[in-house]
Amino acid sequence: MPSQQSIAIPIVDGMTLFEIGMPLEALGYDWDRNASPLYDVALYGDLRGVRVHGGPRLVPHRPLAALAEADTVLVPAIRPEEPVNAALVRALRRAAAANVRMVSLCTGAFALAEADLLDGHRATTHWRWADLLQRSYPAVDVDARAIYVDDGVLTSAGSAAGLDLCLHLIRTDHGQQAANTIARNLVIAAHRDGDQAQYVAADPLTEHAHWLDELRTWLHAHLHEDVTLVRLAHAAAASPRTLARRFQHDLGTTPMRWVAAERIAIAKTLLERTDLSLDRISHEAGYYSPATFRASFTTQVGVTPGRYRLRFASATA
Repeated sequence: MPSQQSIAIPIVDGMTLFEIGMPLEALGYDWDRNASPLYDVALYGDLRGVRVHGGPRLVPHRPLAALAEADTVLVPAIRPEEPVNAALVRALRRAAAANVRMVSLCTGAFALAEADLLDGHRATTHWRWADLLQRSYPAVDVDARAIYVDDGVLTSAGSAAGLDLCLHLIRTDHGQQAANTIARNLVIAAHRDGDQAQYVAADPLTEHAHWLDELRTWLHAHLHEDVTLVRLAHAAAASPRTLARRFQHDLGTTPMRWVAAERIAIAKTLLERTDLSLDRISHEAGYYSPATFRASFTTQVGVTPGRYRLRFASATA
């Protein structure tokens, strides 16, 4: 893929600044002042100005009709109880016909569904509106529990889950290390397991970076040892039960699944940035055998370590 793809964010009256600002900052901000942003991100809409929820007026960079010129279209949240903007629907259909990658955040899924782009696909949206999405568009396979779904068309759950999907885009296009770097700048987890059920009627944004960074430092120093839940809890100065509750609350996963994900993340970084053999990378990531490493990596990432290296090493070396 090109080193800098273009991402079009279509905006119409009534959208919220939060869902518009998230992808602008996660995907298009120059976190590294010595390098270009990962993507060329621009707002598309009525060039006379778009009134967003709360009153501010945004002036788009390009007209809505030009969506098909982008590599990716990312639709922010819309008001699901109101008819979808007809000009937006037409522009989405033209972009899809031009093979543009289609993405939505939160209730932006309603716009993709109205444009018939989710028919036959698995998709998600904010848990509060999942039932309405399924009733309104029965051809869509709505997964009300997922934080995000990548089924050809990409959709995310509500609010902050849009950041998870943005990081997924970065991992897909630029590799694990790039996603980790952006996540660290945003002060969020690079990957959250779990589903929306844990966030129903609750705030999904939980401050966890400090304690998790300390535990990650400990883990990386003990990768070649037998890391058990008891040892992990001792390092975190908590009981195993308390640590398990903390992981479930903050990350939606278990401590040992997190350990497995950390090993894979280390392996990804080494595959991207070094020419070490797969056997050596297996050892450095703390696996007992190369065969176990290859099987675990392929299961969790979806491709073999060798294929992952072919895809990302040249772009990040």
